[in-house]
Amino acid sequence: MKKTIIALTLFSAPVLAQQPPMPQMPQMPNLEELFFKQFDTDQDGQVTKEEFLKPSEAQFDHMDSNNDGILDASEVKAFNDEMKKRVQEMRQQFEQQGGMQTMPPR
Repeated sequence: MKKTIIALTLFSAPVLAQQPPMPQMPQMPNLEELFFKQFDTDQDGQVTKEEFLKPSEAQFDHMDSNNDGILDASEVKAFNDEMKKRVQEMRQQFEQQGGMQTMPPR
C-alpha cells in the first residue's frame, strides 16, 4: 500500500506540473469605497442624509412616468419590467464574454 502511494505521487507530479495556471479570481471591491463613490456627491468624505436619499429620489422620479408625484401599479410594473430586461441583457453580455471560467477537469 505504501509503495502504491509513493508511485502515484511520483507519477502524478509531472501531470500536475503540466496543468495550466489557475485563472486569478477578481478581487472583491472595497464596499466602503463603492459606498462613498455612489453617495458622497460632493466628495468631502462624508455622506449627508440628503446625499444618501438622492438616489432614491432620482429612482422615484424615474419611475413616476406621468410626473404626478405618485407611483401607481402600472408605473411599478413598468419599472420592474425594465429591471428584468436590464438583468437579462447583463446576463447575455456576461455569457458572451465567457461567463465564469471554470477549471478544466482533472
